[in-house]
Parts: sequence; C-alpha cells; structure tokens
Amino acid sequence: MLDPSLDLNLLAIFDAVFSERNISVAAKRLELAQPTVSNALNRLRRITGDQLFVRTSQGMEPTPHAERIAQPVRQVLAVLRSTLNAPREFDPATAERTFSLFLTDLGESFFLPRLLTQVRTQAPGVKLVTLPIPEHNPQAALESGEVDIAIGNLPALTTGFYQQRLFREHYICIARADHPLFEGEMTLEKFSRASHAVVLPLGTGHGIVEQTMHDMGLHKQIMLRLQNFVVLPTVVAHTDLVAIVPHSIADELSTNHPLKLMMPPISLPDFDIKQYWHKRFHSDAGNQWLRSQIAQLFMRQ
Repeated sequence: MLDPSLDLNLLAIFDAVFSERNISVAAKRLELAQPTVSNALNRLRRITGDQLFVRTSQGMEPTPHAERIAQPVRQVLAVLRSTLNAPREFDPATAERTFSLFLTDLGESFFLPRLLTQVRTQAPGVKLVTLPIPEHNPQAALESGEVDIAIGNLPALTTGFYQQRLFREHYICIARADHPLFEGEMTLEKFSRASHAVVLPLGTGHGIVEQTMHDMGLHKQIMLRLQNFVVLPTVVAHTDLVAIVPHSIADELSTNHPLKLMMPPISLPDFDIKQYWHKRFHSDAGNQWLRSQIAQLFMRQ
C-alpha cells in the first residue's frame, strides 16, 4: 500500500536534487526556499529508510537506492504532467502560455532579441523563460516538460529527442584590436605565444576548444577559464588574452567592443546549432508553433 505520508511534491523535489546534485540550485529551479527542499529530503529519508543523497566534494551524490528509484520517479512525474497538461489547440493570437528554453548566455544574446520581437507580434499573451543548461542530466527537464526547447550545440541530447539543424557554425579567434602580437594575420607561432581565455558553458560541446589546446600541448597558455561568455568581450578588449568563440557570436561581440577577428591556426571542427525537443511533446501544438518561429527566424543553409 502507498504510504499516506508520501506527498507527490516530494517526488518532484527528489528529481530536482537528483538532476542538480545541489540543494540550493534545486530549490532555485523549483522556486522554493532551501529549507523547504532540505525538509522534504528529510521526510523522504524517513519514508524510504535511506539517506538518498550524501554530501561530497562533488556535491550531493545519490546513494545506490536513489540511483535505482530515480528513473521510476521521473516516469511517474512525466505521466502526471502529461495527464494534467492534456493536448489542446494553440492559437497564438489568444494563447496565454509560458515557454521555457535552455540557452547559454551567448544563445540569449543571439536568439532572444529577434525571437522575442516575433513572439510579441504574433502571440502577445505568450511569455518566455530562459534557463541555464544544467551540468547533470539536462535531458530530464525536457523529458518532463519543465523545459520546452533547447537551442545550441548540445551533443548530450540524442536518444528520445528530435532535433532540427538551424545553421552550420565555425570557430573564430578574437583579440583586442591593437593586440601587439596580431598586427598581421594570426599564425600558430603567435597563437602559441599568446595567453588565452576559454569558456566552458555546461552541457555544450564547446569543451572541444580546451581539449584541442591540451592535445597540442598549449594548455599552459590558458590563463583564464570562465563559466560563461558574458564578460569575455570586456576581458579580451582590455587585456592581452585571446579567445576562441563561435563566429556568429564573435560578429555580434565585435560591434560593441574593439575586437579583431582572425581564423584560428589550429584545427577545430565545424558544428551545428540545433533546436531540440523531447519526443513526448513532438505533437504538442504550442511546442510546434514555437519551433516553427525559431526555424523561420534562424534556419539557413
């Protein structure tokens, strides 16, 4: 018999902590106070007779029992959300709905201005929320419907997901316009002498830049590692650091900062920027509408 003390909200809290491995981050994602999440975990521990999560240097790591029940819990939540959000028609002119998107900070600056303008014109009652891509299990939020669409270079989103290529992208090197090393073209010798900044946004494929530099023995030239791209143009424009970023973003950054764009003298693969959605919501009318707007605005050959 189901324990009468089992509040279904506890399952959502368990799933969030399991995904984030951090109580504070899980609380923020759920829009709850941290003590509320901690108290909920304590209730679940009493119900299950298991610690469920143990604090380590890497965060709140799940116990073997938590690992076993994580997928069944997620399936229960998915069924409940699917039942409560029964399919319905979507009329953008009258719809009042909030869509959530996984985007990096660079993605926000590139996609949101045009997308928001389009949405406000066609669907004045629709709101957008952007969320950072979590380090652990970004698939869960898309599978549950907490996030509608993810956009970017996201190689982890494969099984169970649809994807649509928006455009092909390549990397470009940026440096301040008057950088003394780069009065002419960039060469491997100059690149190897320069000090570098690298950005490692969670959940994306951009770690290939640092990995390539490491494979070439250039890792000692990396003087700064950043979690996101927000401050990168300011840092590069006012120091002798150089950085490698996606070309479309470099174009945008250089309009507001005195930056020089150069082809990197190292081999880096081109990559696709795509939009991703879970197969559970492939036929959802609202999700279909938003995907079509994104494709209309950003898809190119």
